[in-house]
Amino acid sequence: MKVAIVGAPQTGKTKLTHALSARLNAQGLVVEIVDAASIDSISTMDLVLLCGLDLGHITPAQIDTDQMIRNTLQQAALNFQVVYGTGEQRLDNALYCLGRQAPEWTKQLERPESPPRWSGPCETCGDGDCEHRLFTRLVKI
Repeated sequence: MKVAIVGAPQTGKTKLTHALSARLNAQGLVVEIVDAASIDSISTMDLVLLCGLDLGHITPAQIDTDQMIRNTLQQAALNFQVVYGTGEQRLDNALYCLGRQAPEWTKQLERPESPPRWSGPCETCGDGDCEHRLFTRLVKI
């Protein structure tokens, strides 16, 4: 099993590959960049990460390459996840994606939990009756 990093040019494949290699070689996972022409070398047992188009200026050539890669992966019936973010965030997102694709690696690849989102003034703020009472009071003020 290997981790295949694919993506259009200038999408951070090399940096992500180096960062993941530093983290995952101890666990016996090989991380390598697979160019668009070599996608057929990816096995269904491999973990595939597609670098998203979120770094810098996006060119029409990048968009075309990204779409071609997605189509090729889908036609080959390969599972993949798209990785976004910069720096440490991109690495954390990649580790999370790998954990989602390979549940047996979840503990080794676990990322810290995100802080909970604000849930409103009360525990039942999603309740329609509660919202109605709140807005009714606000209209009367």
